[in-house]
Amino acid sequence: MDSPNKPFLPANESRIFMRFFAFYSKMLSKKVFKHVYLDQHYTPDSSRSTLFFGNHSMWWDALTPLLLNEYVLHQRPRAIMEWEQMYKYKFFSRIGCFSIDRSNPRSALNSLQYGTDWLNKPGNSLYLYPEGKIVNPVKTTLEFESGIVRMLPKLAEHVDVVPLTQHINAMYHAKPSLFMRIGKPLDLNDLPTDRKHLLSILQSTVQQELNALLTDSSERSTGIRKLW
Repeated sequence: MDSPNKPFLPANESRIFMRFFAFYSKMLSKKVFKHVYLDQHYTPDSSRSTLFFGNHSMWWDALTPLLLNEYVLHQRPRAIMEWEQMYKYKFFSRIGCFSIDRSNPRSALNSLQYGTDWLNKPGNSLYLYPEGKIVNPVKTTLEFESGIVRMLPKLAEHVDVVPLTQHINAMYHAKPSLFMRIGKPLDLNDLPTDRKHLLSILQSTVQQELNALLTDSSERSTGIRKLW
């Protein structure tokens, strides 16, 4: 699992630490945001696992998976994090993060396999942002890296692949609100085997989900459920 210069940093979950950090993140979100909303079209079954994938446009993307899991989804979550951030903030391993070194292809593939092995055990979840880095939200098109399409053929039948999109809206109040949308699982049997075509479909799926979230969150009286 190790690269010559950057040793792989595995997840080392602590349930106590995760619950505390989820509570801290919730209190922080209440301070930062006027409200937090969730448009939910998927609820995981305990016999299945879930690969969540979506857009990556804000710092909060690192904390929202923990909030969603602790207060809504109740799975055993993990997330992929850039090696540099994991090395700098080692406590993230305690909430289920593990490293990926995108500068080393072999090491990156090992990290993806580590995530795949986790998903192939029922009841788990993995949060993946295929853009690979935080991208300016005003950008008109999403551009995913190829790691996710390498994972999909190796996933067990009990794994659901679900889009997760997020957006911050400050149209009507001085404090912004955080909006999240969990889409419906993809039908993996309908997806192409060609990696380039598959990547394009995944990008289009997230873009459509994000457009729907942008539309719904722009309404003054949104119909999306308020978490807090």
